[in-house]
Amino acid sequence: MKEVRILSVAFDTEIAAHETPAFRGAVIEKVGLEHELFHNHNNDPSAKVAYHYRYPLVQYKRQRRKPSIVFIDKGVDQAQHFFMQPDWSLDFAGRHYQAAISDLKVRQYRLGVTDEPHYYTLRHWAGLNQENYERFSQLEGLAEEVKMLERILVGHILGFANGVGHRFERRFDLSILHILGRRFRPFEGVGLLTFDLRFKANVLLPGFIGLGRGVSRGFGMVNQWNPKQQNGKNLSYDVKAE
Repeated sequence: MKEVRILSVAFDTEIAAHETPAFRGAVIEKVGLEHELFHNHNNDPSAKVAYHYRYPLVQYKRQRRKPSIVFIDKGVDQAQHFFMQPDWSLDFAGRHYQAAISDLKVRQYRLGVTDEPHYYTLRHWAGLNQENYERFSQLEGLAEEVKMLERILVGHILGFANGVGHRFERRFDLSILHILGRRFRPFEGVGLLTFDLRFKANVLLPGFIGLGRGVSRGFGMVNQWNPKQQNGKNLSYDVKAE
């Protein structure tokens, strides 16, 4: 098992969902481009690639309508570059905002394979790249779709583990239980197909992390889910029943 630190910082104003990228840009401008973990761009002018293809350890999210920053593992040590600024004023979405913290939590999570299954929700998961989307759109039936999504989700979990320096000691099983919905959301000028779903896997995952594409902009947030606390209300459909 690996211990993963998570620092989540929520601010006291409300923003619209489409303003999350602008909030991200304002924070990056505040801390400075020299701190690469805040934006994952490569500052080396001699580099052949302009972007670090690695799991983002600083992620920008909208939780309960409020903007937040989630610092993960080594990213926690980078939080000082924001908090040590002489002021926390941010300019984005056509307004001037004096940031004030409404909630700050530091948590320690375990990451690793277990004998028993754990249950999770995954919100706004952008699981498909362009190539996968073309394959996905040609599938016939929900069962084939779920099988493909499960394989991709396993890969995204492995990518997260690799990003925090962990290799699972053995394989794990994963099943998508319910698809709560799917919709296209704007991302970098195009529509990105996203899913809200529930899944189980015999692996412990930290809460608040992102999986899939666009995680630095709030896509694909993971939270633990207790299937016994449904209160009889379920707007999803059971993928195994189709």
